[in-house]
Amino acid sequence: MNPARYEPPLSVSRALLAAIILCAVLLRFPGLDEQSLWRDEAATWLQVNGSLAEVISRTATDNYPPLYNLLAWISVQLFGGAEWVLRLPSALLGVLNVALLYGLASRIGGRGAGLLAAGLLALSGYHVWYSQEARMYALLACAATAHAWAMLHFLDRPRAGRALLLGLSGIPLIYAHPYGALTWVGIGFGALWTIVLRRDWAGLLRLVLAELLVVLSFVPWGLILIGRAQSIAKEGFWIGEPTPAFIVLQWRKVTTSLYVLLLLATPFLIFLRRKHGPGPASGWLPLLLCWTLLPSILGIIASLLIEPVFFDRYLLGSLPGFLILFALAVLTPARTKRGVALAGAFGLAIAVATLFFADTNPRADWRAISAGIRATIEPGDCLAMSSPIDASLLDYYVPGRSDCFLPYLNATSVAAAPPSARIIYIAMKPESEAQAAVAPLAGVRSLLTSAAVPNGALYV
Repeated sequence: MNPARYEPPLSVSRALLAAIILCAVLLRFPGLDEQSLWRDEAATWLQVNGSLAEVISRTATDNYPPLYNLLAWISVQLFGGAEWVLRLPSALLGVLNVALLYGLASRIGGRGAGLLAAGLLALSGYHVWYSQEARMYALLACAATAHAWAMLHFLDRPRAGRALLLGLSGIPLIYAHPYGALTWVGIGFGALWTIVLRRDWAGLLRLVLAELLVVLSFVPWGLILIGRAQSIAKEGFWIGEPTPAFIVLQWRKVTTSLYVLLLLATPFLIFLRRKHGPGPASGWLPLLLCWTLLPSILGIIASLLIEPVFFDRYLLGSLPGFLILFALAVLTPARTKRGVALAGAFGLAIAVATLFFADTNPRADWRAISAGIRATIEPGDCLAMSSPIDASLLDYYVPGRSDCFLPYLNATSVAAAPPSARIIYIAMKPESEAQAAVAPLAGVRSLLTSAAVPNGALYV
């Protein structure tokens, strides 16, 4: 028999949840404009800077569904085009995710598990980072949590109304990111597993109808993404091959290595389960395991068979499910008030560690770089970049620049530029490499001047 675990009083839980949500707000909102945009965020700006029809048409040329761009477009219409405005939907969704995770984990493992899981997400440095990025990854995690909550709500009582809510909750998930579909499959398979174990065939029919609603809603954009997937398979993608080392690295980044602790503790958890019997959360393990693991497995399979698409930030939709599993594991040995308090303190220490040891890299300071460009550029000048894929950043930070842009800096492209135009080369690379790129051009154009900028230099 599994003895009952001590549960914090409702009033205490509410106060602690309020403190956790306040912490989530303070970690996500004040730093929204602390760093410059990077190229993917600049792509968001280019896609949302226009009419609603333009947002849809521009997003259709990219590799993901339009939901985040629609939210960013609304934000821009309300507040303008500043960096913090583009990132605002992610920050709001990041905080909302913390509250949703508390509700979901509490239903699975009690209020203690809810508080611990919510605290882990609130303090996750990795989640904080993507809650301050003008991309769809915080949306992916929040939509996954909301859909998992709706699934749990449905599985509690598989009624028609709950099935409709379940279907509606899946639509934002699959319109968040291509991995939203994989996350949706993972949660759905976990629910299927649970229903089959219960032999609830009426519930199975309602589950199928709910999932059919999600599939039908995605058909229009799914056809667009199929076309994009064919182009990616033909042209290649920038992600590396999913070697074992690469796979471990991606999971280490997402979980800040917490998965290692969970794996090491698994034998001990199995021993406790055999000693005390299954706990109240054991019935939800199929759902949690499939939510956490299946998107990664499907992503690896797709990477091996089609084109590498397995990358750390794409797995953010699985992080909330993992954190619930981790919270349940931490609380497994605890039964008394003191034991739960000690487990909570241990979980808090782990959460603080994930905040400071998250594997993220500061963004390049394109504000300072663009200030150097604006101080140097003259009408008619041509721009060249060591990294042409960063050209979208110039559209945001250097508006009104000349249309003359050299995607590659070589003697042929320089000779083809207007004779009267100066060429400004933005070299985001070590000085020796930049000089090696400029030196062969001496016979075509002489070097007039150079100036250092963050992470590189400007050559004129």
